Amino acid sequence: MNINMELCFKELQSFIIHEETIKNSSEQTVYNYYRDMLLFFKYMKFLKYKYPKDMIIDDIDITDIDEEFLKNITYEDLQRYFLYLKSVRKNGTTTRRRRVVSLRRFFKYLQLNLEIIERNPTDKLVAPKLEKKLPKFMLETECIALLDSISGKNSERDYCIIVLFLNSGIRLSELVGLNDTDIDKQGNVTIRGKGSKERRIVFNSACLEAIEEYLVFKEKFFEGKPCDEHAIFVGRSGKRLTNRWIEEIVKKRMTAAGFGGRELSPHKLRHTAATVMYRRGVDIRALQQILGHESLGTTQIYTHVSDAQIKAAMTESPLERHKTADENSEE
Repeated sequence: MNINMELCFKELQSFIIHEETIKNSSEQTVYNYYRDMLLFFKYMKFLKYKYPKDMIIDDIDITDIDEEFLKNITYEDLQRYFLYLKSVRKNGTTTRRRRVVSLRRFFKYLQLNLEIIERNPTDKLVAPKLEKKLPKFMLETECIALLDSISGKNSERDYCIIVLFLNSGIRLSELVGLNDTDIDKQGNVTIRGKGSKERRIVFNSACLEAIEEYLVFKEKFFEGKPCDEHAIFVGRSGKRLTNRWIEEIVKKRMTAAGFGGRELSPHKLRHTAATVMYRRGVDIRALQQILGHESLGTTQIYTHVSDAQIKAAMTESPLERHKTADENSEE
């Protein structure tokens, strides 16, 4: 995630520095702002300066944008930009919603911090509605089958990764950044989540046992070899695993277990952990803390009742068991 300030005009540079230092936004968030604002202002120049229709918008230089240009951006300009995003760049709803957030943040900074604009063109801007979808998750029997299938090279590490996803609901980026110094002997864990915010959770015995077994293997494997001193999860080179690397590990293990067509990513394993916790009686507010959600509304998606849960509830009926017992006695 490389931010090249030389591609930015003065006010955009100031905004990025403000987000990094004053607002303490996460590296990913700042990079999203940077990327979104570059595209937006390239399109604004294309729109207002009447470039040739075959001009490649991504090639437009925006370093000459000044305060006068910023003051003349209107709500109608924003409308045309989002039409371009949807019809030409084929941006989905999620991406367009993120770009709305970026624009609001930047123009609010221009208005309140730099005091360059009096009227904020994003005041009328409405984010496109997301279609609410129930999270994809695995059944508990499928989780067991997945764990039982893990074998071969790097099995200790990969087993530990899957166990942590399924038992703690940890995010991919949080697992990548996990250090041995973050976990004490009682299983208390310091998690660095979105926006560099820290929270405390507790790893259960399954997590702690999997970590212990993996670290024993890791110590033997890297004896006398270079290895990241504190990173929990590393590759065979000794370097900390990246997000992409762990995504590939999960995909490989899911495919080997026969779940390759399920599109089950690390995030879906997080959904699985949250769903299992809720089904087993974890309070919704406790679940919010465990998952690191700012809004309770985000956590409440796990209160859904799936077809699988309905089927399980029906088959666990006392009358169902009574009928089965009667049939067995007749035999």
